[in-house]
Amino acid sequence: MGFKWSLVSIPDHVGVQNVGGRLGAAFGPRAFFESFMRMSGARPDEVPLKQALYQHFSLQPISAIVEENHANAAELVREAAAGADRTVVVGGGHDHGYSHLVGIRDYLGAKKRIGCINIDAHLDVRKPNPKISSGSPFYLALESGVLRGEDLYEFGTQSQCNAADLWRYAHEKNVNIIAFDECRHSNAISNFTQSLEKLARQVDAVVISVDLDSVTEAFAPGVSAPQSEGFSPSELIEFCEVAGANEKVVSLGIFELNPLHDLGGRTARLAATCAFRFLEKARNIRE
Repeated sequence: MGFKWSLVSIPDHVGVQNVGGRLGAAFGPRAFFESFMRMSGARPDEVPLKQALYQHFSLQPISAIVEENHANAAELVREAAAGADRTVVVGGGHDHGYSHLVGIRDYLGAKKRIGCINIDAHLDVRKPNPKISSGSPFYLALESGVLRGEDLYEFGTQSQCNAADLWRYAHEKNVNIIAFDECRHSNAISNFTQSLEKLARQVDAVVISVDLDSVTEAFAPGVSAPQSEGFSPSELIEFCEVAGANEKVVSLGIFELNPLHDLGGRTARLAATCAFRFLEKARNIRE
């Protein structure tokens, strides 16, 4: 049987609400799906990727309790990963970066070592105070033992987005931080490739978690926490291509897509293109 992939939609922005972000990410999965299904590109001997979609799961209903949503979403991710060559997870708030990791861990088994690259302007290691928020996914993953600090790469972190206590926590946990400042002057792709290659050597499987606020607001206005500076669309797309071509990368997560603040659907198209190119490269190494 040919390449097949599963999609998990998580239309939940309760975590964004808990941190005071712009609401609307709950509508992100639908905007992503509509954009993706308009992409019909394929070579003459290939099945279009939208036809290779094996299963589409959606988190329903959405609870007001974050922990319930996380548990239910993680189970969907586990089920999706069990039936496909690759899995794409779309949110929704980035707190579901934690659900994503838990679901992959549950699928692979606790003995497998998981690594993650978080492409994000934020470290997202915020301690719940008292509520879990979209800024908490990697705090939860580190504290629960789903991730080891040395197996987490924070990629594209911006200094103005992260308080001192977050930097301190990340350093205490031995998290790898590749700041956005290190990615200027055409260094982004090489830095990402080197980070992924290093991570892949030390773990059994890699999860890529993309917060779309890692892209400059001019190209990605439809996010919960827009940034005036960030990666270009071409850089983010190439990150996803590099990830798709690596056999250790089992799943791609795309979070914080907020169509209520998008302009002409440009952020949704970017998210869909990232997933398309990731899957295209993954199919090439699978077949």
